[in-house]
Amino acid sequence: MTHPLINLTLLPMKKLLLLLSAGAALILSACTTIEITERDAFDAHRTITPATFHVPPFEFRQAELQTEDGETLDAWYITQENAVATVAYFGGNGHLMVKSRALIHAYSTVPVNLLLFDYRGYGLSTGDPSVMGVQQDTRTAFRFAEQLAEESGTRLFVHGHSMGSFLAAMIADENRVDGYILESPVTEVRTWTRRLVPWILRPFIRFDIEEPIRNQSNLDRVRSVDAPLLILAGTADEVTPIRMAEELLEASVSPSRELIRISGGGHNNLPEYSSYRIALNNFLVP
Repeated sequence: MTHPLINLTLLPMKKLLLLLSAGAALILSACTTIEITERDAFDAHRTITPATFHVPPFEFRQAELQTEDGETLDAWYITQENAVATVAYFGGNGHLMVKSRALIHAYSTVPVNLLLFDYRGYGLSTGDPSVMGVQQDTRTAFRFAEQLAEESGTRLFVHGHSMGSFLAAMIADENRVDGYILESPVTEVRTWTRRLVPWILRPFIRFDIEEPIRNQSNLDRVRSVDAPLLILAGTADEVTPIRMAEELLEASVSPSRELIRISGGGHNNLPEYSSYRIALNNFLVP
C-alpha cells in the first residue's frame, strides 16, 4: 500500500495551515468537524493612505522607484526633523503599505526616517512578483534609501518581516549597513515547511516548492554578516516559531546581536507591543 501524498506549493499561510488541519482530521479521524467562526472568515486591516495620513511627528512623501527591468514601485518616504537613522522596511508576502498603520505608529516613537514600498504586483506597483523580481525591487529600494540617508546625514538600517527577513539579510550581506532587523524571521524554507507539519503526518504530506524559493536561507546569511543584528519574535507565533529566531541568534557572527522575545506576540502584531517600540529605539538610536 502506498501513502497518499498532498502536493502543496507555497500558499498564503492561513490557507496552508487550514489545509494541514484538514489533512490531520481526514487521516486521524473518520468523522471530525472543523469549526470556522465568523472571526476566522475575515482578515480585516485598518488602512492608511496619503489622503488620511496624520502621524505626528512624521511628514509624508510619495515616490516612484524605477527598477532596472522597467517596473515602477510605489513608495512612501516618511521623515521627521530629529531623525538619527534611516530605515528601509521589507514586508512579508502579504505586506501592503496601506496596511502599515501599526508599524508606522510604532516607528513614530523612534527618531528615524522610514522607507516603505510595495513589491512588484502589489498595490500600485507594476509587474508580477517573482523571487528574482522581488529581490531586484529590494535592491532598488535600498539604493534609494542610501541616497536619502546620505542627504539627511543619518545612519542606515534595513528591517525585514517574515519573508522580508530573507531580503533584509540579503541586503545586509551585499552592502554596508549600520545594522539589520529580522522580525518574525524564517531560518530557511526547507526546514520551515517541514516543521509546519506534525511528525505523525509527515509520511503523508509533501511540499512541492520551486527551487528559487526552496534555496532561501537566512542561516547562511547571518553566518557571513557581522553588522549589528536585532531579532524580534513573538512567543505565540505559530507561523515562524520563536525557535527559528533562537537558531538565527546562535548562528549569527555579529559581535552585537540580540533577540527580543515579545511575550504573547504573534506573527503579524508585534508593532502593537510597547516592548517592540522600546527595542527599536534601543537598537536604532546611538
